[in-house]
Amino acid sequence: MDPEKTTPQIYSVSEITGDVKSILESAFDSVWIEGEISNLRIPGSQHAYFILKDNRSQIRCVLFKGFRAGLKFQPEDGDQVLLFGRITVYESRGDYQVIVERIEPKGLGALQKAFEKLKARLMQEGLFNEDKKKPIPQFPWKVGVVTSATGAAVRDIINIIHRRNPKVSVLVYPVKVQGEGAAEEISEAIQQMNKINDLDVLIVGRGGGSIEDLWAFNEEVVARAISESTLPVVSAVGHEIDFTIADFAADLRAPTPSAAAELVVPILDEKLQKLSILSEQLLLVLQNKVDKYSDLLKRFIERRFFKDPMYIMQPQTQRLDDLNNRLFRGLEQWILLQEQKLSGMIHQLVHLIPTKNIYQLKEKNTLLLHRLVQNVHSTIRLDRERFDGISKSLNALSPLAILDRGYSITSFQGKSLTKSNRIKQGDSINVRLAKGQLDCIVDKVIPSK
Repeated sequence: MDPEKTTPQIYSVSEITGDVKSILESAFDSVWIEGEISNLRIPGSQHAYFILKDNRSQIRCVLFKGFRAGLKFQPEDGDQVLLFGRITVYESRGDYQVIVERIEPKGLGALQKAFEKLKARLMQEGLFNEDKKKPIPQFPWKVGVVTSATGAAVRDIINIIHRRNPKVSVLVYPVKVQGEGAAEEISEAIQQMNKINDLDVLIVGRGGGSIEDLWAFNEEVVARAISESTLPVVSAVGHEIDFTIADFAADLRAPTPSAAAELVVPILDEKLQKLSILSEQLLLVLQNKVDKYSDLLKRFIERRFFKDPMYIMQPQTQRLDDLNNRLFRGLEQWILLQEQKLSGMIHQLVHLIPTKNIYQLKEKNTLLLHRLVQNVHSTIRLDRERFDGISKSLNALSPLAILDRGYSITSFQGKSLTKSNRIKQGDSINVRLAKGQLDCIVDKVIPSK
């Protein structure tokens, strides 16, 4: 097309970018891409931004925090990975990029690296500590099994358990043991099994396979479910040489599912035989003890002090009599000594008593007592005379003394009445005399002039 002969279509930057985005997104559905991670950064938003590159090209990638939380491992710069996502254009910069939904390590080396990283992190948390391991019951009656319903592992476990002890019941919780969603199913099964009250122990495992096949048992979600289980958990994953994260988190590791069944359930006949032997040994020990103490009892009974108890008591009785006699003799001597001391003290006191001084003090006390009585009588007489004088003075001032001279006290409504204008004809008034009172009705009021 000749631009000079035709009118060109002119796009804005936004328009051309939008068209490119539409073409790119319609041309590519979600895709798998392999490459090496570089320039990984995780800001405060917790979204991850990085570049996926090979030896010739690179592409920007975004892993939003919702998808990042579900990753099997935490990627780092230099990791070779397979990622799954959709290709789009970030219009603000005109960059094309991949919105990542899933990342997996690529190759056995990457898987082993992811295994070691998760193992180290969970170990640092204390998830594998020995003090967290729960003991496996010696005689379980109900065993839970979390494994595939169609694999050889579940058949081996059930057959071995029933062969060793037919009375043990087995409850199987079927799950996927590999592939997408297997780890989540295993974790959920462990949690559900813990809600069953009569289970004694739990076997979690599967038959052998490649590291990729066994990877569900290397997932963090499975390790945490095992660690948080209240039931004892026996891991039984793969062959004897296979070790998974689940093995470290479990209370006991069995090299194979068959070995797990043997470790968990003892052979009933062997236990019954051992119990019978122990019972016979116990009876023999008890019989020997009975015989030993029976002989000892017989020898004691044959001794003289059993046949004649007074044989033991005679020496003690004699000693008691001796002590009793010594006690009484000692008391008699002590009393005699105290009497002698008391007699001597009385004799000394008789010579020391000041008889003459006592008589003089007695006469002096009698004289002082006579004077004291006189002084008291004199004081009382003076106080009485003083009291009589004060009483006469008070009586002269008392209103009651005035009443004796013919005067009276008039009150109206409980208050002394001094003016006639406070009352009117018909009011009730009270008149107090020297002896007695009068309740009067006013017949006439004469005001003061």
